[in-house]
Amino acid sequence: MPTMSSAEESPVVTGTTSEEEEEKVVLRCCDGEEFAVAVSSVARNSGTISNMIDDDCVEGGVPLPNVKAPAMSRVLEYLNRKHRSAWEEARAFEKAFFERMTKEAMFEVILAGNYLHAEELLDAATQCAVDGIRGKSVPELRE
Repeated sequence: MPTMSSAEESPVVTGTTSEEEEEKVVLRCCDGEEFAVAVSSVARNSGTISNMIDDDCVEGGVPLPNVKAPAMSRVLEYLNRKHRSAWEEARAFEKAFFERMTKEAMFEVILAGNYLHAEELLDAATQCAVDGIRGKSVPELRE
C-alpha cells in the first residue's frame, strides 16, 4: 500500500502563513510511493509538475509513471537543498551529492530529471557524469 511522505492526506493543501501550511502537491511514483511537496520550493522547479499545476491537473495527485521512488527521493533532496543554499555552498553540495551515488542511481536521477524537466538537476547530473569519464581511455570507459 502506498505511503505518504508527509502528514498531508489530500493532493493539494493551501495556505501561506508558514512552511507547514504552504500549498503542497502529492507526487505518485511508478512503484506506488507518494511524496507531498511544497509547490513553491520544489514542484515549480520541474517543468512537468509546474505545467500540471498551471493546468490545474493535480487533483488526486501527480502521477509520475517513469520515476521510481528512490530516484524521486534523491531529486527532492537535491531540489530542497540546492535552492536553500548560497551559490558556493550549493556547488559543494552538488559535487558531494552526485559523487556518493552509484552509477545506477545516477542513471535513475538523470532519467527522472529528464522526465520531470528539472533542467538544473539534469545539467548538474550530466556534468558530473561527464566529469567521471573525462580523461579515461576506451578500455576504462568500457568497464
